Amino acid sequence: MNFIAVFALAALVMLTTASCDKEPTDLRPELPPVETMAMDFSDFANPPAGMKSSEVSYVNFVLAYTTVSYWNATAVLVSALPVAAYAHLLSQTPEYLGENTWEWSSEFTFNSQTIKATLTGKRLNNEEFSMEMVISHSSMSEEGVLWFDGVARYDHTSADWTIYKEGSIEVLEIAWNKNYETEEADLTYTYVEPEQEETGSYIMWAYIPGEVYDSKYEVSMAEGMTNIEWNVSTIEGRIKSPAYFEDETWHCWDSYANGLVDMVCE
Repeated sequence: MNFIAVFALAALVMLTTASCDKEPTDLRPELPPVETMAMDFSDFANPPAGMKSSEVSYVNFVLAYTTVSYWNATAVLVSALPVAAYAHLLSQTPEYLGENTWEWSSEFTFNSQTIKATLTGKRLNNEEFSMEMVISHSSMSEEGVLWFDGVARYDHTSADWTIYKEGSIEVLEIAWNKNYETEEADLTYTYVEPEQEETGSYIMWAYIPGEVYDSKYEVSMAEGMTNIEWNVSTIEGRIKSPAYFEDETWHCWDSYANGLVDMVCE
């Protein structure tokens, strides 16, 4: 084989290799928003300001507040770090690793500690891509631990996540859906840590624009089901809890402007 033929063959090999490694930018996953894993508990972040008064009753809102607060605390305990890491990586540009796989990696500060987060995303098909988050202290990056993995749709209409403890024990399953035409959305946390009293318990948040009570929580615990519905603009709402009230009826509270006091349901 003469020199020209060898040169041509080498050039062809280099061209083929470069072509194989070229990033398919049209297939690069756009990470779904942090709301796909972080539930909004802000409307029930605080008890009524007038609770010290003995002249009015706040039983209904307070029950909703304590029910939601339990899940807020549980979610924060297991998801605060991975959610913070994911939120940080949303602003980063991924590196293409080849074979339809991308990596987002960066350091950030969490609770006064420097953390390294690495998120790997891989195209599964024309509709979905998978993700896997490994987190470590920046000084011990080789000892990273799997914190969550999941699958999301390219159109961001759904995402499913699993959050782990110690890298292998499933603790929380998260399922998110959104209709971008109607703006309806829902997000569900299911506690799945094995052999716990509340294993299988869940809270589902849903937003249904146009309804009088346009937001709701459905909460399933070992003691039974609790339903909470409220208006996101006024915070006026109602709660149904057979285990607490020993009935199947709604129990209402007034708007935030009127102090969230108990009132008769209309």
